[in-house]
Amino acid sequence: MSTLAGLGSALHLTLRRNWLFWLLWAVGLSLMMPATLSQYDTVIPPGTDPRIVIEPLRINPTMLALLGPAFDLYDKGGFVFWRSGGFTSMVAGLIGAFGIIRATRAEEDEGRVELIRSGPVGRHAPLAAAVLVALAGCVLMGAATAGLLVAGGLRPAGSVAAGLALTANGFFFVALGAVLAQVFDNARAARAWTAGIGVGGMFLLRALVDGAGPGSALEPARWAIPLEWPLLARPFAGERWWVFGLSFGVALLLVGLAFALESRRDHGAGLRHESLGRAYAGPGLSGAFGLAARLQRGAAIGWTAGLLVSAVAFGSIVLQIDSAFTDNANIAELVRRMGGTGEIKIAFLVAILGILTTVVAFMAVSMLGRLRSEEVRGHAEAMLATAVSRWRFAGSHLVWALGLPMLVLVLVGAGLPIARSMAGDGWDQVWDLARGAAGLIPGLVAVVGFAMLLIGWLPRAYPLVWVVIGWSIFTSWFAALLNFPEWVVKFQPWGHLSVIPRDAMDWTPFAIELAIGVALLVVGLVGYRRRSIVGR
Repeated sequence: MSTLAGLGSALHLTLRRNWLFWLLWAVGLSLMMPATLSQYDTVIPPGTDPRIVIEPLRINPTMLALLGPAFDLYDKGGFVFWRSGGFTSMVAGLIGAFGIIRATRAEEDEGRVELIRSGPVGRHAPLAAAVLVALAGCVLMGAATAGLLVAGGLRPAGSVAAGLALTANGFFFVALGAVLAQVFDNARAARAWTAGIGVGGMFLLRALVDGAGPGSALEPARWAIPLEWPLLARPFAGERWWVFGLSFGVALLLVGLAFALESRRDHGAGLRHESLGRAYAGPGLSGAFGLAARLQRGAAIGWTAGLLVSAVAFGSIVLQIDSAFTDNANIAELVRRMGGTGEIKIAFLVAILGILTTVVAFMAVSMLGRLRSEEVRGHAEAMLATAVSRWRFAGSHLVWALGLPMLVLVLVGAGLPIARSMAGDGWDQVWDLARGAAGLIPGLVAVVGFAMLLIGWLPRAYPLVWVVIGWSIFTSWFAALLNFPEWVVKFQPWGHLSVIPRDAMDWTPFAIELAIGVALLVVGLVGYRRRSIVGR
């Protein structure tokens, strides 16, 4: 039997289970750049000399680190793509990777792939179907974006290139996600490596390289960062169409590697095998909390190290904010909208804190997802067959998913101004930003509480928590810059909380949201105790 036998049936099933996922993300991402287009005249009012705004932006290392290389900002389309194209293509890549992992490794974890393969279906048919559906989703994102940009009056060639940037980056990370789905033996680990090392690591490298500015010794390193390739294709700035061939070519090689790796591993396992360990368990594994600590150890180390390094690295960018940046009212206003404070450097740090807070929430939800994956894999059923109660089993993972991210959030706040403090600006701001981060803890508790509520009562709806985080990322990064109404900007878990030193501390929203988060946690735990545990 051919390894692709039954591809049509596998394709039909994959499309049926994933069409809504791709449709919703395609619609959401396709609106990002057109929304930025509507703000062009706000940044550069008609009748004004664009050089007053453009030149400081084009060479400012802070903006280059955040948004990527600036090519032709005097063109309306070039300015729009620089402003939002890099972020949108990065999110497209993240969604592409999550989509392929959802349709492959997650389905294998659930036992559906095993059921499919029990029929006349070849070994590679489910993976091939998932890749084809993911590619169609990426094409849909790119085509919708290009169509809306053309409808907004931009040049067709540049609009098509902007759409291809989303498609190419999405497909590259689809291929990367397909490879990682073969390496790891569960979807949670594959997602964590994709988000942390794949997307997060590349974004940090891109920010450091681009922040060094044009002509720097680091500039050639851009070509070694796949996340940078859609930007180097230069939509609306003398398009380099061949760069898209680079993205698609490497993606095809990775897809071929994914099929080769699938042939070499056992079903239900990954290429990365856990070591056998000692013959007898140590004292730390004598209970549910010790086991949870062992299971969460790798994720805890990886997330903590990555977030702290990112905080210090992004905080160091504030040293490059110079007078040319602060003296330009339009540019300074962009940062103040994100940070919400008068002093430009503090506004920048507060804005970065808001973005990293959503990443910490990503960490917390990912770690709590281990509780759900243990149930899906049948391990929870075995644990609960012993003297371990449901309260204790759920609490053992909840402690890690809530306690460690709370600590990391405070450390991230303290790490952001370290570079500025070492440069002689004083150490009081380290304490201030640490307190500011601590003031955001109720939002984190609310997100984890919502995730626990879903696990306790609607476990199959657990992916809804990612919608909350995705919306929070959008409001942190884009809503303020696009002049969205204030109630939209604040319609997220951290929107009404005070952030020191931007705000004076207001304990009322702090207490209310903390109470809501705790209530969600309790209700979720009650539901987990009452419902049936569904194992394999």
